[in-house]
Amino acid sequence: MCRPTARDHSCPSSPQDKATISTRDLNGKNWSSKSVKIKSYVLLPFQIGLLLFILGVAFPLLLFLFVCHDIIMFAFVGNTYLYNQSWEDPAIDQKVFGLTEEDHVITIASAGDNVLDYMIEGAEVTAVDFNICQIALTEIKIACIQKLTYDEFYAIFAKNDCDLLRSKYDIIRPCLRPEVQAMWDNQLPYLKTFMYSGSSGFLAWILVQIVLPLCGLAFIKDAVKRRMPKDKFLALVDQHKVQIKAVSWIADNILLSAMCLFAGVPKRQLELGLHKKTPMGDVVDHVLFQTDLCGDNYFYGGYLLGEYTETSCPRYLRRENFKALQDAVEKDRLHLVHGTFVEACKQVEGRPFTISSLLDHMDWMSIPMISEELALLISKMDLKRGRIFWRSFSDSVHSPPLELLNPVRVDDTGDMVGMYFSTWISHLKDVNFDLLERNDKLCGEATGVLGQLWTGLKIVSFPFLASLYKLSANAKSQQGKAMEAFYAHQKGDYDSFRENMLHARPWLMHSFPITSEGKMIWVDVGGGTARNLEYLPPKIVREKFSKIVILDVSPSLLEMAKERVEAMGLSDIVTLVEEDFTATKAFDSLPAKGSVDVVTMSYSLSMIPDKVQAVKHAIELLKPNGKGRFMIADFFALPTIMVRDQNPCRGLGRIGRSFESVFYKKWFANDHVYLLEESIVDLLDGDKVHKIWDVRERGSVPFLPFLRPHHGLCIAQTK
Repeated sequence: MCRPTARDHSCPSSPQDKATISTRDLNGKNWSSKSVKIKSYVLLPFQIGLLLFILGVAFPLLLFLFVCHDIIMFAFVGNTYLYNQSWEDPAIDQKVFGLTEEDHVITIASAGDNVLDYMIEGAEVTAVDFNICQIALTEIKIACIQKLTYDEFYAIFAKNDCDLLRSKYDIIRPCLRPEVQAMWDNQLPYLKTFMYSGSSGFLAWILVQIVLPLCGLAFIKDAVKRRMPKDKFLALVDQHKVQIKAVSWIADNILLSAMCLFAGVPKRQLELGLHKKTPMGDVVDHVLFQTDLCGDNYFYGGYLLGEYTETSCPRYLRRENFKALQDAVEKDRLHLVHGTFVEACKQVEGRPFTISSLLDHMDWMSIPMISEELALLISKMDLKRGRIFWRSFSDSVHSPPLELLNPVRVDDTGDMVGMYFSTWISHLKDVNFDLLERNDKLCGEATGVLGQLWTGLKIVSFPFLASLYKLSANAKSQQGKAMEAFYAHQKGDYDSFRENMLHARPWLMHSFPITSEGKMIWVDVGGGTARNLEYLPPKIVREKFSKIVILDVSPSLLEMAKERVEAMGLSDIVTLVEEDFTATKAFDSLPAKGSVDVVTMSYSLSMIPDKVQAVKHAIELLKPNGKGRFMIADFFALPTIMVRDQNPCRGLGRIGRSFESVFYKKWFANDHVYLLEESIVDLLDGDKVHKIWDVRERGSVPFLPFLRPHHGLCIAQTK
């Protein structure tokens, strides 16, 4: 039975009546009356039309922001902060970490919110950021904790009382480092609010003050202000689902790049989520339906209201946690480092890190950058208790070096942000590979611009002089003679020229799996000058490898390999073999079948006529049962299927890629390079192996920057 009240003199007799009653707010206003609902739909075309008109007028600006995305975003760095609040829910971190005073966390400073959240639990924290303005934002919060009362601290950072901060600045300023003082000296006189400051705060202001009202979604702000119960709020959301879908469509198809620019999301990270048809639509759905937006979701509630409230704010703004923060600051439990993670790892001394909370910045980096950072980071961590934790815009582990960490997906149910599509943690005690330093620098004297230009002319002129070169070519096989004719006259500048052309080679070597137990056997097919070997310091080679074989058909390149191996002092470990890898007799000079840990082909498979046989032989060499890996870095005819499917104009995209593919195939074929087709990649998924990586990106050609063929790294593991 339903008991009538003075406000409602009838009991609901239908689901529609129940919905109507459930959407009455505390003041008795009926949000779902027919007049409101009809008005919503009547105005919708005008609202959306007006917004589209504005976007049409702003199209040149949006195009400019798209083309110059990263240039503009990184121009903010050093001039302002990107993030006025940290965009990772620390509740998920705390659930996984179980922090105590024994922990030493290294993390990104960002806006300092998560840093302070960790300090509440007593953990020692080293916070790193390459944007001095993010360091400044974190540092002024620490200074206010040190010098002000809780009520003053709350008024400034929850209620945006910037006048109070200005009045207290003389007390706070001495606690700041000189470069931070300089920033706040310049910016504090003009600061009106923390909530809408920084590039992400500016974006939030545009969305809340302009986009939502234009699209008939101002009710969201009003509902948050009234702290409407979730069931009533969801009933309102259902009534405005057309407007919400329209806004989500605009965000995904028109504003995505511009929004991500101001939100501090670089293009590399953005591309990780483009396999989803509606990435921003998914975020909107998560926030509306999976969190309590009107209750405790302070990430979005703060933007909607322009301030935090006592019941919807980060933990560091709660009164009960202020004393713990004061104690942590007094004990000097926070160390702020301006620089990159790599620079911080080189500078920081003291207790080993037990937790590396990397937020989402692994999404920002290339494979070599991730490898370099992890190698240094792990060298500073407690190998028994150490954990590495990160979030990603990708649904899966997105980079080969991260896969070597044996990560486990974290259950992030309850996450209030919803902007990351996966969360991961690696326990270092469970990692079977050693992530060790790599040597990217080419040893020996680098060739100047004129030397590289001369080498480029040799390559371009080869098709016209090939017959002449073949007369002097000396090699064991017919394929060897063809390769020798091509390489013999450019061997001196071979590596220097190709350092800027073979973009996937560093991806391969920074993804190279080095087992903890060592005694590895590696076969580098088409290893040429032994440049791949040079990525590994001689000390690591001696500690981790029992045998390395470099096979090539060109005697000229193997001569250079011999010089390099001798210079590295590794002649007792490295064997050089001149042979055609597709020939059965090649096995006479190679390790036994089924005994090799890793077989690599770095820009060599595209030059082997019988690619199917080459792949078959490589797989036969590998150790079975998941202990062997076949790694290919090379030119590819097409991007990955995921990238092909991202293009909203798929038909036009296919036509354009077809013409482009035909051009690159003919152009590279002049130098006996035949781009890898999908039929070759498919061989990596078979009875004996399965493909675990397929990464492809465009890369420039020296002196011809308008040419950007597809480079890729494919990795297969034995079953």
